[in-house]
Amino acid sequence: MQSAIRFGLNRMCLPHRPLSEFLDLAVEVGAEAVELRNDLPGLEIADDRPLSEVRDLVQQSGLAIASVNCLEDFNALVDLSHAEKLITSTAELGAPFLVLCPLFLEGHGWSEAEAARNLRRGLKSLAPILSDHDVVGLVEPLGMPTSTLHSQTAAVDAIEDVNGWQNFAILHDTFQFWRAADTVIHYDRIGLVHVSGIAPGTKDRCDLREPDRGFVFAGDRARNRAQIRDLRDHGYDGVVSMEPFDPCVHDDPAIARRLKQSFDFLNLEAGGSRSE
Repeated sequence: MQSAIRFGLNRMCLPHRPLSEFLDLAVEVGAEAVELRNDLPGLEIADDRPLSEVRDLVQQSGLAIASVNCLEDFNALVDLSHAEKLITSTAELGAPFLVLCPLFLEGHGWSEAEAARNLRRGLKSLAPILSDHDVVGLVEPLGMPTSTLHSQTAAVDAIEDVNGWQNFAILHDTFQFWRAADTVIHYDRIGLVHVSGIAPGTKDRCDLREPDRGFVFAGDRARNRAQIRDLRDHGYDGVVSMEPFDPCVHDDPAIARRLKQSFDFLNLEAGGSRSE
C-alpha cells in the first residue's frame, strides 16, 4: 500500500485573497506545501512585502514553500537581471524550486533547431545563478501550440547536454502533458507535479486554455488520477500541487470542500480503477 499523497496548493487556488487566507485554506484542506507566484500583481513577491515576512507567515502556518512560480521565457532571455532577482527571492523565501516556463508566442518563428539551441543557451545562462543560490530550476514543457518547448524528452535531452542535473529538474503538469499529447514521462527527473481537471466539452485539446483548468474529478479529460498513479507507481513521492486557473474556482464559496474532494479522489488506494 502506498503512502498518502503529499498535496500542495498553488497560489492560483485563491489569487485574489490575502496570503493569510490562502494559507488558512491550505491548512484546512490538509496540504503540506504551497506554491507562491511572482506574476500576480499586488500579492506577496510582486507587492514589495519583505520576503522574510512572507517566509515567516508560511512557516508559522506549518506549511512549506514548494516553489516560486515562475520565470517566464527562460529560453529567450537577453537580460538576466530579472532572472537573478527572482532566483534570489526564491532563495530568500527558502523555496527549493523556481518554475521555468518557455517562450510561448504566436508566430515566434523558431525552427526546431533554433528552439533546441535557445533552450540550451537558456539553461547554460541560468545554471550558475541557480547554483550560487542553491535553487533548482523546474523546467515545465507547455502544451499550447505556440510553445517553444512541448515535450519532457526535449527538456531532458537539453539538460543532459549541458550537464545540468545539479541545477534543473522537470515539472510534470498533468494538463500540459495531456494537452501536448506527450507520451513519455521521465519519472526519475520529476521534481514537482501540478494537477488540474478539464471538464468534458466541445473544445479541441489544442484550443484549451488556462481558464479551462478546474478541480480534479472523476472523468476529467486530462485523466489526472491515472497520471498520478503512474507517477507514484514509478517512485514519485514529491508534492502534487493543485493549480486551477478557472475563475469559478477562485470565487467558489465551497472551495475547501471541493479541494478536499479532489484530493480524496486522487488519493484513492492503488487498487482502484486506472481508467480515470
